[in-house]
Amino acid sequence: MAAARNDPVSPYTVPQGHLIAAITSPGVDLYGGVGRAFFPDNVDIGGLGHEAGHGLGLHHSFSDAPTSAEYDDPWDVMSYANVFARPSPEFGNGGPGLNGYHVDRMGWFPRHRIRTFSADGISYATLTLAALNHPEVPGNLHVRVPFDPADPFHYFTLEFRKRDGWDSGIPADIVLIHEVKRHSDGRYLSFLLRERSGSRAPVQSLNRDGVVIQVNPRSAAIGPNQAQVTVQSAYASRCLIGYVWREAFSGDKVCVAVATRTQARADNAAAASRRNPGGGPYGPDTCRQGYVWREAIPSDHVCVTPAVRTQAQQDNSQAANRRNPARFVYGPNTCKQGYVWREADASDWVCVTSQIRTQTRQDNAAAASRRNPGGGPYGPDTCRQGYVWREAFPGDHVCVTVAARTQAATDNREAPNRLMIP
Repeated sequence: MAAARNDPVSPYTVPQGHLIAAITSPGVDLYGGVGRAFFPDNVDIGGLGHEAGHGLGLHHSFSDAPTSAEYDDPWDVMSYANVFARPSPEFGNGGPGLNGYHVDRMGWFPRHRIRTFSADGISYATLTLAALNHPEVPGNLHVRVPFDPADPFHYFTLEFRKRDGWDSGIPADIVLIHEVKRHSDGRYLSFLLRERSGSRAPVQSLNRDGVVIQVNPRSAAIGPNQAQVTVQSAYASRCLIGYVWREAFSGDKVCVAVATRTQARADNAAAASRRNPGGGPYGPDTCRQGYVWREAIPSDHVCVTPAVRTQAQQDNSQAANRRNPARFVYGPNTCKQGYVWREADASDWVCVTSQIRTQTRQDNAAAASRRNPGGGPYGPDTCRQGYVWREAFPGDHVCVTVAARTQAATDNREAPNRLMIP
Protein backbone atom coordinates (compact mmCIF):
# COMPACT_ATOMS: atom_id res chain seq x y z
CA MET A 1 0.00 0.00 0.00
CA ALA A 2 2.81 2.41 0.89
CA ALA A 3 4.63 1.65 -2.37
CA ALA A 4 1.51 2.34 -4.40
CA ARG A 5 0.78 5.48 -2.47
CA ASN A 6 4.33 6.80 -2.93
CA ASP A 7 4.83 5.77 -6.57
CA PRO A 8 6.46 8.79 -8.31
CA VAL A 9 4.77 8.14 -11.67
CA SER A 10 1.19 7.20 -10.78
CA PRO A 11 0.54 7.28 -7.02
CA TYR A 12 -2.55 5.40 -5.90
CA THR A 13 -4.42 5.44 -2.61
CA VAL A 14 -6.91 2.66 -1.90
CA PRO A 15 -10.36 4.24 -1.47
CA GLN A 16 -11.75 4.10 2.05
CA GLY A 17 -13.76 0.96 2.67
CA HIS A 18 -12.25 -0.98 -0.24
CA LEU A 19 -10.60 -4.38 0.25
CA ILE A 20 -7.10 -5.14 -1.00
CA ALA A 21 -5.84 -8.12 -3.03
CA ALA A 22 -2.16 -8.15 -3.99
CA ILE A 23 -0.74 -10.54 -6.63
CA THR A 24 3.02 -10.98 -6.95
CA SER A 25 5.05 -12.40 -9.82
CA PRO A 26 7.02 -14.44 -9.02
CA GLY A 27 4.91 -15.65 -6.15
CA VAL A 28 5.93 -14.76 -2.62
CA ASP A 29 3.20 -16.06 -0.33
CA LEU A 30 -0.47 -17.04 -0.10
CA TYR A 31 -2.62 -15.81 2.80
CA GLY A 32 -5.67 -13.75 3.63
CA GLY A 33 -6.94 -11.69 6.54
CA VAL A 34 -9.84 -9.35 7.16
CA GLY A 35 -9.79 -6.69 4.45
CA ARG A 36 -6.84 -8.08 2.51
CA ALA A 37 -5.47 -11.09 0.63
CA PHE A 38 -2.05 -11.90 -0.84
CA PHE A 39 -1.58 -14.24 -3.83
CA PRO A 40 1.17 -15.67 -6.02
CA ASP A 41 0.59 -15.35 -9.75
CA ASN A 42 0.13 -19.13 -10.12
CA VAL A 43 -2.61 -19.52 -7.48
CA ASP A 44 -5.44 -21.85 -8.44
CA ILE A 45 -9.10 -20.87 -8.24
CA GLY A 46 -9.67 -22.79 -5.02
CA GLY A 47 -6.77 -21.14 -3.21
CA LEU A 48 -7.86 -17.74 -4.46
CA GLY A 49 -11.42 -18.34 -3.27
CA HIS A 50 -10.24 -19.53 0.14
CA GLU A 51 -7.94 -16.58 0.83
CA ALA A 52 -10.40 -14.09 -0.64
CA GLY A 53 -12.91 -15.55 1.80
CA HIS A 54 -10.55 -14.63 4.63
CA GLY A 55 -10.29 -11.16 3.13
CA LEU A 56 -14.06 -10.92 3.38
CA GLY A 57 -13.94 -11.92 7.05
CA LEU A 58 -14.68 -15.65 6.84
CA HIS A 59 -12.96 -18.21 9.07
CA HIS A 60 -11.91 -21.80 8.43
CA SER A 61 -14.58 -24.48 8.57
CA PHE A 62 -14.38 -27.47 10.90
CA SER A 63 -15.95 -30.83 11.61
CA ASP A 64 -17.03 -32.25 14.95
CA ALA A 65 -14.19 -34.80 14.93
CA PRO A 66 -12.50 -35.11 18.33
CA THR A 67 -9.11 -34.14 16.84
CA SER A 68 -7.82 -32.37 13.73
CA ALA A 69 -11.23 -30.82 13.08
CA GLU A 70 -9.95 -27.71 11.28
CA TYR A 71 -10.11 -27.87 7.45
CA ASP A 72 -12.40 -30.89 7.85
CA ASP A 73 -15.45 -29.74 5.88
CA PRO A 74 -14.61 -30.88 2.32
CA TRP A 75 -17.88 -29.41 1.03
CA ASP A 76 -16.74 -25.86 1.90
CA VAL A 77 -14.00 -23.85 0.19
CA MET A 78 -12.96 -22.46 3.59
CA SER A 79 -11.48 -25.94 4.24
CA TYR A 80 -9.27 -25.68 1.15
CA ALA A 81 -7.10 -27.63 0.26
CA ASN A 82 -8.90 -30.54 1.97
CA VAL A 83 -11.97 -30.22 -0.25
CA PHE A 84 -13.84 -31.85 -3.10
CA ALA A 85 -12.51 -29.57 -5.82
CA ARG A 86 -13.13 -29.64 -9.55
CA PRO A 87 -10.66 -28.81 -12.32
CA SER A 88 -11.01 -25.65 -14.36
CA PRO A 89 -9.79 -25.37 -17.97
CA GLU A 90 -7.09 -22.77 -17.26
CA PHE A 91 -6.72 -21.98 -13.56
CA GLY A 92 -6.24 -25.25 -11.71
CA ASN A 93 -8.69 -26.70 -9.23
CA GLY A 94 -11.62 -24.72 -7.92
CA GLY A 95 -14.63 -25.12 -5.72
CA PRO A 96 -16.57 -26.24 -3.89
CA GLY A 97 -18.80 -23.35 -2.89
CA LEU A 98 -19.22 -21.90 0.57
CA ASN A 99 -21.29 -23.78 3.13
CA GLY A 100 -24.60 -22.28 4.20
CA TYR A 101 -23.31 -20.65 7.37
CA HIS A 102 -20.62 -18.79 5.47
CA VAL A 103 -23.10 -17.62 2.83
CA ASP A 104 -25.31 -16.45 5.70
CA ARG A 105 -22.40 -14.56 7.28
CA MET A 106 -21.81 -12.79 4.00
CA GLY A 107 -25.47 -11.73 3.88
CA TRP A 108 -25.98 -13.32 0.48
CA PHE A 109 -29.25 -15.08 1.33
CA PRO A 110 -32.50 -13.16 0.85
CA ARG A 111 -34.34 -13.01 4.16
CA HIS A 112 -37.32 -14.99 2.87
CA ARG A 113 -35.08 -17.93 1.84
CA ILE A 114 -33.81 -18.48 5.41
CA ARG A 115 -35.95 -20.35 7.93
CA THR A 116 -35.38 -20.42 11.68
CA PHE A 117 -37.17 -23.54 12.83
CA SER A 118 -39.69 -23.04 15.68
CA ALA A 119 -39.66 -19.24 15.33
CA ASP A 120 -43.28 -19.56 14.18
CA GLY A 121 -44.11 -21.88 17.10
CA ILE A 122 -44.13 -25.05 14.98
CA SER A 123 -42.54 -28.08 16.61
CA TYR A 124 -42.71 -30.60 13.72
CA ALA A 125 -42.41 -30.10 9.96
CA THR A 126 -41.04 -31.56 6.75
CA LEU A 127 -38.99 -28.86 5.07
CA THR A 128 -38.05 -28.52 1.41
CA LEU A 129 -34.49 -27.40 0.78
CA ALA A 130 -33.32 -25.81 -2.46
CA ALA A 131 -29.73 -26.51 -3.48
CA LEU A 132 -27.38 -23.68 -2.50
CA ASN A 133 -26.26 -23.37 -6.12
CA HIS A 134 -29.84 -23.44 -7.46
CA PRO A 135 -31.60 -20.45 -5.89
CA GLU A 136 -33.96 -20.35 -8.86
CA VAL A 137 -35.97 -23.28 -7.45
CA PRO A 138 -38.38 -22.86 -4.51
CA GLY A 139 -37.45 -24.00 -1.03
CA ASN A 140 -35.35 -23.00 1.94
CA LEU A 141 -31.77 -22.21 1.01
CA HIS A 142 -30.70 -22.23 4.66
CA VAL A 143 -32.38 -23.54 7.81
CA ARG A 144 -31.31 -22.72 11.35
CA VAL A 145 -32.46 -25.15 14.05
CA PRO A 146 -31.85 -23.54 17.48
CA PHE A 147 -31.62 -25.65 20.61
CA ASP A 148 -29.65 -23.67 23.21
CA PRO A 149 -31.78 -21.11 25.09
CA ALA A 150 -28.63 -19.70 26.73
CA ASP A 151 -26.98 -18.84 23.40
CA PRO A 152 -28.98 -17.67 20.34
CA PHE A 153 -25.90 -18.10 18.12
CA HIS A 154 -25.56 -21.82 18.95
CA TYR A 155 -27.69 -23.88 16.57
CA PHE A 156 -27.75 -26.53 13.85
CA THR A 157 -27.99 -25.63 10.17
CA LEU A 158 -29.38 -27.55 7.21
CA GLU A 159 -28.34 -27.13 3.58
CA PHE A 160 -28.63 -29.10 0.34
CA ARG A 161 -25.64 -29.42 -2.01
CA LYS A 162 -26.18 -30.37 -5.66
CA ARG A 163 -23.34 -32.03 -7.57
CA ASP A 164 -22.94 -29.54 -10.39
CA GLY A 165 -21.31 -26.18 -11.13
CA TRP A 166 -18.56 -25.37 -8.63
CA ASP A 167 -19.92 -28.25 -6.51
CA SER A 168 -19.40 -30.81 -9.30
CA GLY A 169 -16.39 -32.23 -7.42
CA ILE A 170 -18.46 -33.46 -4.46
CA PRO A 171 -19.16 -37.22 -4.45
CA ALA A 172 -22.96 -36.92 -4.71
CA ASP A 173 -25.94 -34.70 -3.96
CA ILE A 174 -26.23 -34.44 -0.20
CA VAL A 175 -27.90 -32.69 2.72
CA LEU A 176 -25.39 -31.39 5.26
CA ILE A 177 -25.99 -30.74 8.95
CA HIS A 178 -23.64 -28.29 10.67
CA GLU A 179 -23.43 -27.11 14.25
CA VAL A 180 -22.61 -23.44 14.70
CA LYS A 181 -20.95 -22.84 18.04
CA ARG A 182 -18.54 -20.61 19.91
CA HIS A 183 -14.86 -21.45 19.52
CA SER A 184 -12.34 -21.05 22.32
CA ASP A 185 -11.19 -17.74 20.78
CA GLY A 186 -14.70 -16.28 21.00
CA ARG A 187 -15.58 -16.60 17.33
CA TYR A 188 -18.58 -18.60 16.09
CA LEU A 189 -17.58 -21.27 13.58
CA SER A 190 -19.32 -23.99 11.59
CA PHE A 191 -18.70 -27.65 12.41
CA LEU A 192 -19.82 -30.30 9.91
CA LEU A 193 -21.41 -33.25 11.71
CA ARG A 194 -19.75 -36.42 10.38
CA GLU A 195 -19.86 -40.10 11.22
CA ARG A 196 -17.00 -41.01 13.56
CA SER A 197 -15.90 -44.16 11.70
CA GLY A 198 -15.68 -45.68 8.23
CA SER A 199 -15.99 -43.13 5.44
CA ARG A 200 -16.89 -40.42 7.98
CA ALA A 201 -19.82 -39.45 5.79
CA PRO A 202 -21.92 -36.48 6.87
CA VAL A 203 -24.64 -37.60 9.29
CA GLN A 204 -28.12 -37.91 7.80
CA SER A 205 -30.00 -38.09 11.08
CA LEU A 206 -29.63 -36.49 14.47
CA ASN A 207 -31.27 -36.88 17.89
CA ARG A 208 -29.64 -34.44 20.29
CA ASP A 209 -30.43 -31.55 22.62
CA GLY A 210 -34.17 -32.00 22.17
CA VAL A 211 -33.94 -31.90 18.36
CA VAL A 212 -34.64 -34.76 15.96
CA ILE A 213 -33.53 -34.30 12.34
CA GLN A 214 -34.04 -36.88 9.58
CA VAL A 215 -32.96 -36.42 5.98
CA ASN A 216 -35.69 -37.98 3.84
CA PRO A 217 -34.99 -40.24 0.84
CA ARG A 218 -35.08 -38.45 -2.50
CA SER A 219 -38.34 -39.02 -4.37
CA ALA A 220 -40.10 -37.99 -7.57
CA ALA A 221 -42.36 -35.79 -5.46
CA ILE A 222 -39.68 -33.11 -5.36
CA GLY A 223 -37.51 -31.61 -8.08
CA PRO A 224 -33.95 -32.67 -8.95
CA ASN A 225 -32.53 -29.59 -7.24
CA GLN A 226 -34.45 -30.04 -4.00
CA ALA A 227 -34.33 -32.26 -0.92
CA GLN A 228 -36.57 -32.77 2.10
CA VAL A 229 -35.75 -32.97 5.79
CA THR A 230 -38.07 -33.68 8.72
CA VAL A 231 -37.38 -31.73 11.91
CA GLN A 232 -38.92 -32.10 15.35
CA SER A 233 -38.12 -29.85 18.30
CA ALA A 234 -39.67 -28.78 21.60
CA TYR A 235 -37.76 -25.51 21.51
CA ALA A 236 -40.90 -23.43 21.02
CA SER A 237 -41.99 -24.34 24.55
CA ARG A 238 -38.66 -23.37 26.13
CA CYS A 239 -38.42 -20.20 28.16
CA LEU A 240 -36.45 -17.09 27.39
CA ILE A 241 -33.31 -16.51 29.44
CA GLY A 242 -34.28 -15.49 32.97
CA TYR A 243 -37.47 -17.57 33.07
CA VAL A 244 -38.28 -21.18 33.96
CA TRP A 245 -41.36 -23.36 33.71
CA ARG A 246 -43.73 -22.74 36.61
CA GLU A 247 -44.58 -26.43 37.07
CA ALA A 248 -47.50 -25.71 39.38
CA PHE A 249 -49.04 -28.94 38.03
CA SER A 250 -48.02 -31.66 35.59
CA GLY A 251 -47.43 -30.16 32.15
CA ASP A 252 -47.41 -26.55 33.39
CA LYS A 253 -44.93 -24.86 31.02
CA VAL A 254 -45.88 -21.27 31.67
CA CYS A 255 -42.60 -19.34 31.93
CA VAL A 256 -42.12 -17.46 35.19
CA ALA A 257 -39.36 -16.02 37.35
CA VAL A 258 -37.37 -18.55 39.38
CA ALA A 259 -38.85 -17.16 42.61
CA THR A 260 -42.35 -17.80 41.28
CA ARG A 261 -41.59 -21.46 40.58
CA THR A 262 -40.14 -21.80 44.06
CA GLN A 263 -43.36 -20.28 45.45
CA ALA A 264 -45.48 -22.71 43.42
CA ARG A 265 -43.62 -25.68 44.87
CA ALA A 266 -44.00 -24.33 48.40
CA ASP A 267 -47.73 -23.73 47.84
CA ASN A 268 -48.20 -27.26 46.50
CA ALA A 269 -46.45 -28.70 49.55
CA ALA A 270 -48.70 -26.71 51.88
CA ALA A 271 -51.91 -27.38 49.94
CA ALA A 272 -53.49 -29.87 52.37
CA SER A 273 -52.92 -27.65 55.41
CA ARG A 274 -54.71 -24.73 53.77
CA ARG A 275 -57.96 -26.55 52.97
CA ASN A 276 -60.86 -26.31 55.40
CA PRO A 277 -60.93 -29.73 57.09
CA GLY A 278 -64.72 -29.64 57.27
CA GLY A 279 -65.21 -28.66 53.67
CA GLY A 280 -67.44 -25.75 52.89
CA PRO A 281 -69.45 -24.03 50.15
CA TYR A 282 -66.91 -25.10 47.53
CA GLY A 283 -66.73 -28.72 48.61
CA PRO A 284 -63.64 -30.47 50.01
CA ASP A 285 -61.32 -27.97 48.26
CA THR A 286 -62.75 -25.01 50.18
CA CYS A 287 -59.81 -22.93 51.43
CA ARG A 288 -59.25 -21.75 54.98
CA GLN A 289 -59.89 -18.08 55.62
CA GLY A 290 -57.26 -15.86 54.00
CA TYR A 291 -56.60 -18.24 51.11
CA VAL A 292 -58.07 -18.58 47.61
CA TRP A 293 -57.67 -21.04 44.77
CA ARG A 294 -54.58 -20.34 42.69
CA GLU A 295 -56.37 -21.09 39.41
CA ALA A 296 -53.27 -21.27 37.25
CA ILE A 297 -55.75 -23.31 35.20
CA PRO A 298 -59.50 -23.53 35.99
CA SER A 299 -59.10 -26.85 37.84
CA ASP A 300 -56.16 -25.65 39.95
CA HIS A 301 -57.61 -25.60 43.48
CA VAL A 302 -54.38 -25.24 45.42
CA CYS A 303 -55.01 -22.68 48.15
CA VAL A 304 -52.72 -19.65 48.03
CA THR A 305 -52.73 -16.03 49.11
CA PRO A 306 -54.66 -13.60 46.90
CA ALA A 307 -51.35 -12.05 45.82
CA VAL A 308 -50.14 -15.41 44.48
CA ARG A 309 -53.38 -15.91 42.54
CA THR A 310 -52.95 -12.45 41.01
CA GLN A 311 -49.38 -13.36 40.10
CA ALA A 312 -50.58 -16.57 38.42
CA GLN A 313 -53.06 -14.60 36.33
CA GLN A 314 -50.38 -12.11 35.30
CA ASP A 315 -47.96 -14.90 34.41
CA ASN A 316 -50.61 -16.61 32.29
CA SER A 317 -51.27 -13.39 30.39
CA GLN A 318 -47.54 -12.95 29.68
CA ALA A 319 -46.88 -16.59 28.77
CA ALA A 320 -46.54 -16.08 25.01
CA ASN A 321 -44.02 -13.26 25.47
CA ARG A 322 -41.73 -15.32 27.71
CA ARG A 323 -41.29 -18.50 25.71
CA ASN A 324 -39.83 -19.67 22.40
CA PRO A 325 -36.28 -18.29 22.21
CA ALA A 326 -36.27 -19.20 18.50
CA ARG A 327 -38.08 -15.91 17.88
CA PHE A 328 -34.81 -14.14 18.69
CA VAL A 329 -32.37 -16.29 16.70
CA TYR A 330 -31.33 -13.98 13.86
CA GLY A 331 -28.07 -15.54 12.71
CA PRO A 332 -24.56 -14.14 12.24
CA ASN A 333 -25.75 -10.70 11.10
CA THR A 334 -27.62 -9.95 14.32
CA CYS A 335 -27.32 -6.26 15.18
CA LYS A 336 -26.15 -4.84 18.46
CA GLN A 337 -28.81 -3.28 20.66
CA GLY A 338 -29.96 0.02 19.22
CA TYR A 339 -29.61 -1.08 15.59
CA VAL A 340 -31.85 -2.85 13.07
CA TRP A 341 -31.33 -4.17 9.54
CA ARG A 342 -31.53 -1.45 6.91
CA GLU A 343 -33.42 -3.69 4.44
CA ALA A 344 -32.77 -1.60 1.34
CA ASP A 345 -33.45 -4.90 -0.45
CA ALA A 346 -34.13 -8.50 0.59
CA SER A 347 -30.41 -9.21 1.11
CA ASP A 348 -29.44 -5.98 2.88
CA TRP A 349 -28.27 -6.93 6.39
CA VAL A 350 -26.42 -3.70 7.23
CA CYS A 351 -27.24 -2.54 10.77
CA VAL A 352 -28.56 1.02 11.07
CA THR A 353 -30.69 3.06 13.45
CA SER A 354 -34.44 2.57 13.26
CA GLN A 355 -34.77 6.09 11.84
CA ILE A 356 -32.50 5.18 8.91
CA ARG A 357 -34.49 2.02 8.21
CA THR A 358 -37.68 4.07 8.14
CA GLN A 359 -36.02 6.56 5.78
CA THR A 360 -34.83 3.68 3.58
CA ARG A 361 -38.36 2.34 3.27
CA GLN A 362 -39.65 5.78 2.40
CA ASP A 363 -36.95 6.22 -0.23
CA ASN A 364 -37.81 2.82 -1.75
CA ALA A 365 -41.49 3.76 -1.89
CA ALA A 366 -40.69 7.07 -3.61
CA ALA A 367 -38.18 5.58 -6.08
CA ALA A 368 -40.33 5.74 -9.20
CA SER A 369 -41.30 9.37 -8.64
CA ARG A 370 -37.65 10.45 -8.39
CA ARG A 371 -36.49 9.00 -11.69
CA ASN A 372 -36.40 11.20 -14.75
CA PRO A 373 -39.41 10.05 -16.81
CA GLY A 374 -37.53 10.65 -20.06
CA GLY A 375 -34.41 8.80 -18.96
CA GLY A 376 -31.07 10.52 -19.36
CA PRO A 377 -27.30 9.96 -19.50
CA TYR A 378 -27.57 7.03 -17.03
CA GLY A 379 -30.45 5.32 -18.81
CA PRO A 380 -33.94 4.76 -17.37
CA ASP A 381 -32.58 4.99 -13.80
CA THR A 382 -31.38 8.57 -14.28
CA CYS A 383 -32.52 10.60 -11.26
CA ARG A 384 -34.40 13.87 -11.30
CA GLN A 385 -32.37 16.95 -10.47
CA GLY A 386 -31.45 17.06 -6.78
CA TYR A 387 -31.29 13.28 -6.39
CA VAL A 388 -28.50 10.71 -6.76
CA TRP A 389 -28.28 6.94 -6.63
CA ARG A 390 -28.19 5.64 -3.07
CA GLU A 391 -25.59 2.94 -3.86
CA ALA A 392 -26.13 1.09 -0.59
CA PHE A 393 -24.87 -1.92 -2.61
CA PRO A 394 -23.74 -2.41 -6.24
CA GLY A 395 -26.67 -1.75 -8.55
CA ASP A 396 -28.70 0.17 -5.95
CA HIS A 397 -30.16 2.88 -8.20
CA VAL A 398 -32.85 4.15 -5.85
CA CYS A 399 -32.77 7.95 -6.12
CA VAL A 400 -32.16 9.72 -2.81
CA THR A 401 -30.77 12.97 -1.52
CA VAL A 402 -27.01 13.43 -1.41
CA ALA A 403 -27.20 13.25 2.39
CA ALA A 404 -28.93 9.85 2.20
CA ARG A 405 -26.22 8.48 -0.11
CA THR A 406 -23.54 9.72 2.27
CA GLN A 407 -25.40 8.09 5.16
CA ALA A 408 -25.58 4.77 3.28
CA ALA A 409 -21.81 4.85 2.69
CA THR A 410 -21.20 5.63 6.36
CA ASP A 411 -23.47 2.81 7.49
CA ASN A 412 -21.74 0.36 5.14
CA ARG A 413 -18.35 1.33 6.55
CA GLU A 414 -19.56 0.93 10.15
CA ALA A 415 -21.42 -2.32 9.50
CA PRO A 416 -18.83 -4.71 11.05
CA ASN A 417 -18.76 -2.67 14.26
CA ARG A 418 -22.50 -2.99 14.75
CA LEU A 419 -22.74 -6.78 14.78
CA MET A 420 -23.30 -8.79 17.97
CA ILE A 421 -20.68 -11.45 17.23
CA PRO A 422 -17.28 -11.42 15.46
